[in-house]
Amino acid sequence: MSEPAPGLYERPTLISHLTGHQRIFAQGAYKAVRDLQFAPVACEEGFGMARFYPLCWRRSGGAPVLGVLRSLLPGGLGHPADVPTQESALPLLLQCFPIILPDAEAIARQQLHFDDVIADRPSDVGAPLLMADGHLSRAALIRARRAVGLAHALNDSAALSRDIDAAGLLEPWTLDFEIGDGRRVRIDDLQVVSAARLHHPELAEIIAAHGAMAGLCLSLHRASLFRVNALLQAARRQAAALPDSGPGEALAS
Repeated sequence: MSEPAPGLYERPTLISHLTGHQRIFAQGAYKAVRDLQFAPVACEEGFGMARFYPLCWRRSGGAPVLGVLRSLLPGGLGHPADVPTQESALPLLLQCFPIILPDAEAIARQQLHFDDVIADRPSDVGAPLLMADGHLSRAALIRARRAVGLAHALNDSAALSRDIDAAGLLEPWTLDFEIGDGRRVRIDDLQVVSAARLHHPELAEIIAAHGAMAGLCLSLHRASLFRVNALLQAARRQAAALPDSGPGEALAS
């Protein structure tokens, strides 16, 4: 199994004849999907995600991870109002949920795992993981195929991120905003490609080594950063709806 977003999965469970009766639901029915603040993405997702969220990096285990910042606030609060609610607007990692992203060992063994958690906001009756004949249901199969494809794509994106980091092209992107009623939000563990290094020869060499998709992703990355304004507006709307706070209360860090 692979966990690109620490804490996303609570109860990883092997899909087998013993667990195939478990039902899966629309992604938004799961708290983990609604709450995930920073979602890792592959370069191939850049075009779709940059319309809605800032593309940036966050370190995990010492390595930079490309992802999207979905909200300035934790706990599923403060999502931009102009982001569509349909499945296609979710990062692929969350489109797969509750199917767990497989690692190389799971792929080699042809094993699939799912997160055996309760869907606390179901909007339909769901679908079983396995049909009576032992095959994956259509809903499970679609998510499983996405998960396997994403696992490979994230490896490619990780290689690009490592090269950018090794070249010293990343710089801190600290977000610190006043959101009303004495509340502030601060996120200080994000990184972006330095604007001063965009025309550095080493960046051109990295793009040439990783292909046109890498170049497009990096262009979209810089253009997407303005979406932090939509996150800020959403955070301020959310703060206005919360009970009064004391001065200087921080809602996120």
